[in-house]
Amino acid sequence: MSHRLYRSTDKAILDAPPPKLFSKAGVGALYIGIVGLFLALQLLGVYLFAPYVFNEQTLTAAQRFGMGSYNGTVTSYAMIFTLVVLLLAIAALIKVRLRQVTLNSSTSPGLSHNHSVADYLAIKPFALRIALGIFGLWLLFMFATEAVTYWLEKDPTAFVDELYASADPKWLLIAVMVVAAPIYEEVMFRGILWTATKEQFEGETGVWVASLVTSILFAIIHLQYAFYEMSVIFLLALLLSYARAKSGSLMLPILIHMMNNGLAMWMYLSTQ
Repeated sequence: MSHRLYRSTDKAILDAPPPKLFSKAGVGALYIGIVGLFLALQLLGVYLFAPYVFNEQTLTAAQRFGMGSYNGTVTSYAMIFTLVVLLLAIAALIKVRLRQVTLNSSTSPGLSHNHSVADYLAIKPFALRIALGIFGLWLLFMFATEAVTYWLEKDPTAFVDELYASADPKWLLIAVMVVAAPIYEEVMFRGILWTATKEQFEGETGVWVASLVTSILFAIIHLQYAFYEMSVIFLLALLLSYARAKSGSLMLPILIHMMNNGLAMWMYLSTQ
């Protein structure tokens, strides 16, 4: 009897959702800190790698940013740099907060010892049935937005021309845009920021608020696009948020995001 009770209690602890890590004020600071770090890492990456790519160590800061920001090779290195440092920073922050919550918890001591960074970010498998349904929604989204884009005679990939022409090797630029960018963007937006926002509210309210706020911000940071393209990105972000909420896993929006970028890149390359 006691053995069964122990196993039942242990399973309840393991299945419990991760503890709340941030206060409302903490979430505001988190948004500023994570987005600020993301932008700073992009700029720092350009600053660090431009002299290496151009083989010119005497470049001024203005030259590094002016030349490097539009160079595909510099951009590739900067995105890889952002991926590594940003993920490490987010993982470290969550670990620190989990440890602090554990030490400060008086009602459920030791509970958050059973949770990890992966638990908080929802890095876990997802149901195939749910994935197929959301994949279908994504296909409908792609068909609809491509039709409207064609009708309005928009060219959302025009900014890629200079990057692709200057990239060496070109496969690296393709890889970071299709694989690296979706990973760190999803860990940021549908990962830590979405979860930290959702945990401030009860029930479905948290899902709606987290999805709307992170989707708006996700669209805003894509400053290389015009208003129409940013509107499409906002709708894509809502779909990715739905995938996150419906599947309970961050892995599904990462996969959908990669597929979206991969299809966009394939369509771009087919016109070259």
